[in-house]
Amino acid sequence: MNDQQTAAAILALEECIEQYIAECRSRVDGFVERHFSLQETIALQKQFLVSDLLCHPINALWAIPSLFLKKLIEIPVKLGWRSGADLMTLVPTGLKTRYQKEIEQRIAVELLDWPCTMGGQRASPNGLLERMQRHKQVGPMLASGTLSDEALRELSDIPRLVAEHSAGRIVVLDAAATVLTLATGWLFFGDHSLGISGIGGLIARNRAKEEASSTFIFGSGLGSAYYSIFPPNPSFWQVMGATLIVGLSVTAISLLVGLVSDPCLKRAGFQQARLNMLIDAVEDCLHRQVRKRLRPLIKQLAA
Repeated sequence: MNDQQTAAAILALEECIEQYIAECRSRVDGFVERHFSLQETIALQKQFLVSDLLCHPINALWAIPSLFLKKLIEIPVKLGWRSGADLMTLVPTGLKTRYQKEIEQRIAVELLDWPCTMGGQRASPNGLLERMQRHKQVGPMLASGTLSDEALRELSDIPRLVAEHSAGRIVVLDAAATVLTLATGWLFFGDHSLGISGIGGLIARNRAKEEASSTFIFGSGLGSAYYSIFPPNPSFWQVMGATLIVGLSVTAISLLVGLVSDPCLKRAGFQQARLNMLIDAVEDCLHRQVRKRLRPLIKQLAA
């Protein structure tokens, strides 16, 4: 294989990638219609409601600190600290819900036609590999072993790109729930720094004050004034009960935001745009890996 044949082989590989990407783009509209309608979103979230209940308040609490840490790391990265990019990936975005995992799996399998692990078993064919096997120039290279299936599977880390795609959405939704929690603390208690436990504690103290005032010997009016100066301490169970109610409220907000967000984004056309951005990232990764991994391999075989 001479240099001209090597260049032709690279062009053939990139042609297969272009055809594969075009097929992925042609599936975007149908995928969005099937999976992001209000009816489908409700049905899917109902399947995982119980298992995902704990994730929402935890993710809401972690959303803003996570964003803050990533923005903090971005500063030295932009100044040239290359290791910071790897460090940024280590900052967790929160607990991944089963609903999120299911959406990621459907994107990989149905939209990108990429092998995905389902229950410990491989599912879905490799759309890119099948395209290459049918290609009149690349197909013989695969059949002869010039290119291995394993090398082609490593061209793009599709699961990572899909996870990054959905992680951004989840962080935004959880941050929205956190902001609503902080706004509640500011509106009702005049403190914009209160979290779930802080709001729960204040509710418990106010409740304890109301109960003590109602039984004050000189009447509830004087009791309210007295206990404003000498506030009673709420019991442990009062604090726990109030905090639990606030936590359930945050969970309900998170569920509601998650429930209406996908249909709203679909109606506004953002779902299609975001999926096309994901496909752009897959395309860039594939072309980059062909130049980085397969070009030296083909040249080595040519020598």
